[in-house]
Amino acid sequence: MIGNLKNTIEILKKYNLYTKKKVGQNFLIDENILKKIGEVSGLDKETGVIEIGPGLGSLTEVLAINAKKVLSYDIDEDMITVLKDVLKDYDNVEVRHKDFLKVCLCEDLKIFRDCKNIKIVSNLPYYITTPIIFKLLSDQLPICEYYFMVQKELALRLTAKTNTKDYNALSVLMRYKTDTSILFDVSRNAFLPMPNVDSCFIKMSLVKRDLGIENEAHFGAYIQNIFASRRKTLVNNLNSSYGFNKEKLNTLITDFGYDFRVRAENLELEEIVKIYLKLINEVDNLRE
Repeated sequence: MIGNLKNTIEILKKYNLYTKKKVGQNFLIDENILKKIGEVSGLDKETGVIEIGPGLGSLTEVLAINAKKVLSYDIDEDMITVLKDVLKDYDNVEVRHKDFLKVCLCEDLKIFRDCKNIKIVSNLPYYITTPIIFKLLSDQLPICEYYFMVQKELALRLTAKTNTKDYNALSVLMRYKTDTSILFDVSRNAFLPMPNVDSCFIKMSLVKRDLGIENEAHFGAYIQNIFASRRKTLVNNLNSSYGFNKEKLNTLITDFGYDFRVRAENLELEEIVKIYLKLINEVDNLRE
């Protein structure tokens, strides 16, 4: 396999390459982890796979073996020549030199016309993990499942529960848009160069929750605002962001059965939505 320490070093030497921190290059060198990814991702010969940031192709090779077709994007031009060489024995892989954040996936997905389903499986470049996830959340795409290697710290935020230090605006957004779970932990020792943090392999499925939200952009901004300062109560964050009268807000919050000192981190998604819907209906009455 490409994905072991010996072969990775040999490829880097052969092409006179070095890892580039600025594009988040940490190559997977643990064959057991790579095989496990292939297994838990549920790939078969009817599945098309998108990969973001293939690097030297260690995961790409596993995807090619297990899936019908693989489309990989890499922003580093140096990697393109390497990938086309080390993957030359796999005729079901297409590598494109593109910035994934600027890609029109709706157009590119035409490559998977003959696939029954499409998944994304990636060891994401850590420096742009969140922008990539936001792009995928905002696009309406026929992708059934997403499997990502991410920093453990981020994985904990993406899947955090209420009343924990990791629960924040991103946690709520993920709960609103997805079902996300951590599949397994990955030690920093599985990468070259070794990063300063451990990682997690996660599964993400998009869902449509019928909670009465009509303007998702407005709701997304509201989530950000109520978590703007973790030290502040919900009332104080709403007052700071929207200029609502604090006394009126206190009354609204207590009428819902909450202590007026409640913080956003204490509230489940459904509770946050309930308060939001009341706020937008009472917005004129709540101003200072």
